[in-house]
Amino acid sequence: MNRYRLLSCLCLGLSFASLSACTVVVDGDRVQCKTDSDCTVRGTAYAGSVCTESICHPDPTWACLDETPATEDPTGTVHVDMSMEDLISQKPVPSVRFTLCAKLDANCLFPIAQYQSNEAGKLNVEMPAGFDGYFQTDGGGVYPTMFFPPSTRKQRASSTLPMVPTSFFGIMFSQISGPVSEDRSVVMTTALDCQARPATGMALSSPQADERTVTYVIQGGLPSRTAGTTDATGNGGFVNIKAGSVVVTSTMAGNNRPVGTVAVQTRPGYLTMVLVMPTGS
Repeated sequence: MNRYRLLSCLCLGLSFASLSACTVVVDGDRVQCKTDSDCTVRGTAYAGSVCTESICHPDPTWACLDETPATEDPTGTVHVDMSMEDLISQKPVPSVRFTLCAKLDANCLFPIAQYQSNEAGKLNVEMPAGFDGYFQTDGGGVYPTMFFPPSTRKQRASSTLPMVPTSFFGIMFSQISGPVSEDRSVVMTTALDCQARPATGMALSSPQADERTVTYVIQGGLPSRTAGTTDATGNGGFVNIKAGSVVVTSTMAGNNRPVGTVAVQTRPGYLTMVLVMPTGS
């Protein structure tokens, strides 16, 4: 069941292998192996390594955690072809008002640009590369949503936004929580790995979560407040979290290593959606 999924843009990684003619020369620093376990038994320096073409390489799933993030600010304009999709029926949602807002403009009092989805639920959004803000959506029979996208440097990209029907929002978390308080909000997240894939076995936390907040993860298509870690969808979140600025962190439950942290805005009467990207990606 994928009704709680979030869709994201994919990152591409590059790898290469060197070949020599006639004589095989093996670099003394290169670790020879036949299986992944041949790498891991060599000690903590090779924890998480995988055996590729007889050489131990860092696991690309989490390799970006040990890399230095790019510091150059992206320039230019990005065009994103957006598709509005009903979370339950997965059908296009027309007539959704779509507003670009700066991250610090918590109530979107000074909109950057405004759009509306067509009959096919589509629209083309133009924004600065590395846009640091959120998309505010309302209308079209969907619950008002603040979606915080990952930064993109692509000149053209595509994305699908799952829209929660207003009629469904009230019962969405009935299995794990009471009604959403009028002064509180809901954050739905997808934890990703270094290859922009949903990450399994991730724990979610936020310093803004308190005794009124229910932290949940998706397990088997349903929200659970006891499972503790994400399944293959990477999905989870917080019900009845404080309104205002909220920080969300994803952590590998197996070794308690923090993976990614993102800051978002929440607002009573709005749902916040965000992808938690790993540091370095």
